[in-house]
Amino acid sequence: MCLNAVNDLRLCIARAIGAPLEDLARGFEVPREEFGDFSIVLPKAGIDRKLAEQVLEAVKKCELVARAELKGIYLNIFLNREEFSSKVLKYAVSDSNYGICREEKPKRVVVEYVSANPIHPLHIGAARNAALGSFIARVLRAFGNAVQTRFYINDVGRQTAIAALGFKLLGRVEIPNGVKPDHWVGLVYAITNTVAEIQSIKKRLSVATGEEAKRLQEELDQLMADATRLWKAAPDVFNEISEKLKGVDFEEELSRIMRGYEKGDAEVVLLIRKVVEACIDGFKETLQRFGAEIEVWDWESDLVWSGDVERVLDVLRKKVAVHKGALALDFSSVDSSELRKRLGIPKELEIPPLILQRSDGTTLYTVRDIAYTLKKFKEFNADKVINVIASEQTLPQAQLRLALYIMGYSREAENLIHYSYEIVNVEGMKMSSRRGRIITLDEILNEAKRRVLAELEKRGSVSEPVAEEIGVAAVKFYLLFVSPTRPVKFSWASVLDFERNSAPYLLYTYARTEGIFRKAREVGVELNWEKLFETMDRAFAAADRRWRLVKMVAEFPEVMHKSYRELDPSALALYLLRVADEFNTWYDEEPIVVEKEERLRAAKLLLAYAVNRVLRTGLQVLGIEPIEKI
Repeated sequence: MCLNAVNDLRLCIARAIGAPLEDLARGFEVPREEFGDFSIVLPKAGIDRKLAEQVLEAVKKCELVARAELKGIYLNIFLNREEFSSKVLKYAVSDSNYGICREEKPKRVVVEYVSANPIHPLHIGAARNAALGSFIARVLRAFGNAVQTRFYINDVGRQTAIAALGFKLLGRVEIPNGVKPDHWVGLVYAITNTVAEIQSIKKRLSVATGEEAKRLQEELDQLMADATRLWKAAPDVFNEISEKLKGVDFEEELSRIMRGYEKGDAEVVLLIRKVVEACIDGFKETLQRFGAEIEVWDWESDLVWSGDVERVLDVLRKKVAVHKGALALDFSSVDSSELRKRLGIPKELEIPPLILQRSDGTTLYTVRDIAYTLKKFKEFNADKVINVIASEQTLPQAQLRLALYIMGYSREAENLIHYSYEIVNVEGMKMSSRRGRIITLDEILNEAKRRVLAELEKRGSVSEPVAEEIGVAAVKFYLLFVSPTRPVKFSWASVLDFERNSAPYLLYTYARTEGIFRKAREVGVELNWEKLFETMDRAFAAADRRWRLVKMVAEFPEVMHKSYRELDPSALALYLLRVADEFNTWYDEEPIVVEKEERLRAAKLLLAYAVNRVLRTGLQVLGIEPIEKI
């Protein structure tokens, strides 16, 4: 069942004027209030201006239309408020899934998200990935699709080797009591990398002159500042790694670890797996707290050891050339505007050859990504695979799709979606995981909880579980209500604004609706929604404020479908804020429970219930569980 009053209106008009529903929908708009409730832009709807008068008369015959008028290319429609509002409230009350129209032909979709390097805690940028990925999974499932969520553990490569080398120098992979494992791994990684960079720059500085010496000295000064901060965090560990690195050829040791791991050397495998598993344990704890569910955890190294990567290379070697001493795949022979359109590749993007294998025999991560993509499609029998990855990876993701196409996997190439998003900026902070300068998601969530708790105390209510729920919701919502195509500027004043444009504001509005129902029960009102609908005053929407709220509730199925179709949480988030604003204004202006006229009270309670249902469903799709009492 898919109940949508706005679509009923379009269908009524389409039948009246004899136009295809799809054409009419293209020309259907919401104008300024003085021009009506809806408008049809005649050229967009495929309606000849010469037939406008004829169409006007036909539209007037629709039972949901009170009057209509022509203004240039616009046919403005004023609705029958009684008929339309009754239909909206009936749908909102009777349909437990109001707003969601499930797919007739659902798809099988893999959503891979987060997939952060397992060498430091999840940071605020990964938090946006987690919020977006979990939203995508939720909205796809809400509309009836089968979804599998996966995390790609990037345990092959230079960064993991640096972390492993740090622990090797320490001679142990032990996490101190009271320290979260991913934070400890991140600290050892940052210390190892920073000390190695200092040693390298000092060597270069000893022979440098002029501007080069000045530049290196400035870089060394910054590194020393980072080193001091890291030393304060763990002086014994810093000193031990610093001392032991003096006798190590850093680059040669990293290369040895990377080669050994790809070849499955038992000693190296044991070391790296212990380090990475410790970090992943920390990830799981954070993601569970953040409400981001991962069903399948895939190890990059398993792809290498299983032979999947070598099989990909075997196919590609027949199509490659040598580029700068390494095997490379040149896309110039297949690259075209038509193929780019099919694969969703920006037409202006310059695509260089893809390096497949270094001269030392190690593979690059994009090659391993090819094997992983095929694995995701095959194991879940997926129709689509969505990779939630930052926009800075646009080129590798484009090369990945082109490589799949060249290998003969055109279906997979066309149905591999790069869900791109922009970065999160934190004022006054430039992050660097290599030097331990990151704002972790754990720190953000802890600070959010602390600030919410302080606000609740000011309001005379203290509850740590509620503060945790609101804090997590606040961070998640803030990362979702900005369009994925725009950067997020993280600001506590906006994240935790209890008065507007935030999750706390929406949660308080939802709790306010629940408070209305509690109060109604306390004064003896039976909240049987079907009975209230039968007895309500059907002219209640004559008041403009109530009418605006009715129209907003009627928009919900359209907004939900737009968010689903475009996988854009910001459209839904901004809509919920508009609903909350309108509801709170109405709540402040009119009595609801204490309304003396019983039939009007029934209508007001039903309108509050419709808003409650919209907020509840919308928040849950965004990954936020509503709170009945704050």
